[in-house]
Order: sequence, then C-alpha cells, then structure tokens
Amino acid sequence: MQIDRRGKRLVIRWKFEGKPYSLSFAGCNTTIGMLMVEGVANRIKLDIASGNFDRTKLKYAPQKLGKNPTAITAIELFQKYIQHQEKEGTIQHGSIKRLKTIASKLEKFIGDIPAQKLTETMVKNVIAQWLESANNHTIKTYLYFLKACWDWAKGKYHVPDINPWESSLERSRSRNNPTPQKTDTPFTITELGAIIGAFDRHPSYCHYTDFVSFLAGTACRFGEAVALRWENLGVNYSTAWIGSSISRGVANKKGTKTGKSRLVRLSPTLQAMLVKRFDRLNPQPTDLVFPSPTGIPINDRRFRARAWTEVLESCQIDYQTPYQVRHAAISHALANSANPVDLSEQTGHSVRVMLSTYAHAIEQKCLFVDIQELENQS
Repeated sequence: MQIDRRGKRLVIRWKFEGKPYSLSFAGCNTTIGMLMVEGVANRIKLDIASGNFDRTKLKYAPQKLGKNPTAITAIELFQKYIQHQEKEGTIQHGSIKRLKTIASKLEKFIGDIPAQKLTETMVKNVIAQWLESANNHTIKTYLYFLKACWDWAKGKYHVPDINPWESSLERSRSRNNPTPQKTDTPFTITELGAIIGAFDRHPSYCHYTDFVSFLAGTACRFGEAVALRWENLGVNYSTAWIGSSISRGVANKKGTKTGKSRLVRLSPTLQAMLVKRFDRLNPQPTDLVFPSPTGIPINDRRFRARAWTEVLESCQIDYQTPYQVRHAAISHALANSANPVDLSEQTGHSVRVMLSTYAHAIEQKCLFVDIQELENQS
C-alpha cells in the first residue's frame, strides 16, 4: 500500500486479491492531510487483515455532500430506501404504506441525526418512546425494516460499520420467542361453516359468500384470492393458478408475497361453486373471479372493518382477522393427514415454515419402529 502526491491531492493505492484499488483525497496534500490519509490507509489494512474490507470503498472515502450526497440524515436514508422499494416493486403495496408510517415515527423521535452517527443507545431511546404507543410485535416489524434499510445502505451511503438496529431486533425476537411460538387458535370447522352461512344469509354481505368459501377451501392469502381472474382457472375449474395479488386495490409488482406462482387443486365443492358463479355472471376471461359489489378489487381493510367484523359478531365468534381463515385451512388439512410437503407447495409456504408454524396440528405419535412388536408379529 502506498500514498502518492498528485498536486493538492493524496491518493492511496493498494491491491486486494490481485485487483488494484485507489482512493483520492482532494486538498489533503498538507501535513495534517497526510496524517488523516495515513489513518485511512491503516484502517484499510486492518479491515483486509480482519476480513472486513469494503470493496465499494465508501467506508474509507470522504463524506460527499451536494447533489448526490453519501452523508445524509437517518430520515433521508429511510426515505431513499422507501423510494428504492417502490421502484423495484419487491414488496407489496401494504408494506410500502407501513414503511411510510415508520418514516413519520422515525422523524418524530430522531430528527436530523446523520445516518452515520446513529448509535445503539439512540436506537434504544427511540424504541422506549415507541413502546408507549405500540406493542412488541409492532416494534419488531419496525426494527425488521429499519435493519434492512441500514443493510441496504452499505456501500451507497455513510452508515456505521455495525448496524445500530441489529442488536435491538435480536433482543425483540428473543423476547417474543423465549419458548416455541404459540400459534393463534384456528377457527374450528364448525366456526368456518357458521361464518360462510352467515355471509350467505346477510342481506348486505352475501356477495362475499363465494369469496370466503374459496379462502377456506384453498388457504389462499387474501390478496391472492382478490387478484384471481377467470383465465387463471383450469379446465372444469379443477385448478387455480395463483401468481398475483392485490392489496388495497394495487397489484403487487412481484406477484405473490414470495414472488413465486403455484397451482392449487380445487375440491369438487369449489368447482361446483365456480360453475354456478360463471353461469350467473357470464364474465370475460380477464375479469376478476371475486370482485367487490361495485366491480373493483375487494379492499381488505374495508372488508375487514365492515363485513367481516359484523358477520363474526352475528355468529358470536371471537374476532380474528380474515388471514386466520388461511391459518385454519392449513391446520385442518394437516390434522386430516395432509402431506406437509404437498401442502407447502399448495399454499406457498416453505416446508420449514410449515413445520415450525403448524406442528401443533400434526398428530403427535412415535415415529420409531417398535422392535419388540415386530418380533412378536413374526
């Protein structure tokens, strides 16, 4: 590693894994400037030796201000992260709204602190203030996105070497999961039948009966069922291709939550329901299978606040979100001896998530061979 003088500039030159690198410092060809640049060179050497070398070099470069700054406030950084997510379309519309909510809360409690100077102590103080109006689950969601933002910023903006949100997120996870996670009690088969029946009898919300039946019979996510079109259904309605979703009326750019499509096999009951629905509506192939009464995509927030809440109250069933219909459908399928691997493919879960989340629904029995019993049989 060497430091060259180029007029008023100092340039550090070095090689890493056979590749040449250089870093220029304008106006630093002075005694004080040389000391500063030598300090940067020593830092690069230490990072190479410890395996922490930043190939982007931003970690060692002077902070850039002006038109395209690398030194920005924590608020500005999070706003740029939101813009990046909106442009890439990697998360759903509902998550973008959640990010904007986090941004407003972040601005309230952090102010104009530079992103690079945000410390773990500052983060703890912010969390303490958030906890006055939010529960641990909400805080964990905030921390997940904030950690992701600071990870994304490395190499693009000046941020601390150690992500200031990481340790708080780990503590939140361990605090919420000191023992294996207890899942919500799923709707029983009787409750699901009562809910569907109540929708069917309701003078204002009977329009949603088929939609709720489809959710219960396929374990689709709410937005996936909202986005389903007639052209996505197979011959004789035996299958449904799930490859898109809609949230708050906006299509998810990456399709489903996981970004993967799947083919769901439909029961004879659902097939019969879809045949009757097609005959009644006479739709076009590109029409939504389950539109709102006005013909636009169902809005999950309005559906939950109005139709769903009122129907559950009429059934005298404790409130759970519509998402719990998916949870119940998967739980009952596993209790009915469904193969977890096949079910994970049908529902868009990974096998790991399926087994960790729904282990309670699988009959617990000894899986090992009983040697003595086999000997007695022989």
